[in-house]
Amino acid sequence: MKSFEIKNITTEIKLIAAISIISLFIMLFGKYNEDCYRMVLEQLALFSDFKIFNFRIWQFFTYSFLHSGVLHLLLNMVMLYFFSQLFFTFFNYKQFLKAYFSGGIAAGIFYFLISNLVGFQSFVIGASGAVMAVFFTVVGYRPNMRVQLIIFGNIAIYYIALAFLCFDLFQLFFDNAGGHLAHIGGSIFGFCYGKWLGGFSLKTVKKAKAKSHLKTVHKINQTKNKTDNNTVQKQIDVILDKISKSGYDSLTQEEKEFLFKQK
Repeated sequence: MKSFEIKNITTEIKLIAAISIISLFIMLFGKYNEDCYRMVLEQLALFSDFKIFNFRIWQFFTYSFLHSGVLHLLLNMVMLYFFSQLFFTFFNYKQFLKAYFSGGIAAGIFYFLISNLVGFQSFVIGASGAVMAVFFTVVGYRPNMRVQLIIFGNIAIYYIALAFLCFDLFQLFFDNAGGHLAHIGGSIFGFCYGKWLGGFSLKTVKKAKAKSHLKTVHKINQTKNKTDNNTVQKQIDVILDKISKSGYDSLTQEEKEFLFKQK
């Protein structure tokens, strides 16, 4: 149990460290040589202008490792850290990396397509699209999960998700429209990924598994397995309801251990 939690935290910190080191290095590099910095941007930032993009498909991946300044980087990394804590309530570190990197690529594709459709020419950098994908994966999977906010108290995360979406849609008509398009693209991907991972009722999944097992066991074992599955499922439902109402921190150590053992 302890090694599992450390593994999750280490994976997240490694990712934050890698993004921070690359971003800071390129920022410092730009301070000393602006011409070379412009060349780096042309290669690694994601441009909606197809002439500049010039089939550099790696830009859909590399743009999320660049940031416009220290504040931009800090904000994204703090959000990534806190959103990942919500993510690890339900998922493991491999799913986290898939949500982050696939979400970042999807956010870039969404920005690129919409920008070309409306004739909007610019470039985008930053990890915020991928960060939104991580958060919205949780929203898609468990929209009624409740978190404690200092100002608003205990609220369901779908309210936070709606606030993010409304803000991004509103900002499309003002500053940094490209960045907000990437946010929306990452959010759409994350929500769909959360649903794909099992945002529907866990009871449906457990019952389907139990039904398939019944075909391969003896009658005596059938009754025993069905009883065991029902008991485990009831415990899972109680714990998930508790998380939705009071947040992950309200669980006892025994409940946390039981939940992770079921993954």
